[in-house]
Amino acid sequence: MRKILSFIVFATVLVSCSKPISAEQLQHLNGYWEISEAKTEEGDLKTFQSNNNVDYFQLNGDKGTRSKIVPQLNGKAQSNGIQEQFVVIDSANATYLKYTTQFTKWTEKIDQLSKDQLVIINNNNVKYTYKRYTPIQINE
Repeated sequence: MRKILSFIVFATVLVSCSKPISAEQLQHLNGYWEISEAKTEEGDLKTFQSNNNVDYFQLNGDKGTRSKIVPQLNGKAQSNGIQEQFVVIDSANATYLKYTTQFTKWTEKIDQLSKDQLVIINNNNVKYTYKRYTPIQINE
């Protein structure tokens, strides 16, 4: 029993230890991202085969914006006109995006970030996995 308890404590500490996203990694945030799956804390998983809209992140230093974009068949993108302002914050060995709009404020944790994958955890512990958006090319 003591070994099991020790293992559980060790595993919890290992899983809860995070490290902030580096400045170099943060540059990967810029661009278009489409959600591929969402997983709740209870383990419920929803996968997205296709998306009507994608998220566009634009980061400049430690400040940025996030917009919802609807890709068009002609290769262009149309915005809904709403930009969510955010600030990047390194705290408690993790990196967070702190959003502010005229209606509300919230924070999301960047769990993983690479050139091709973005994982964000929201305040409800829902883990959103994004993949880099690749526009559909239609040859005329």
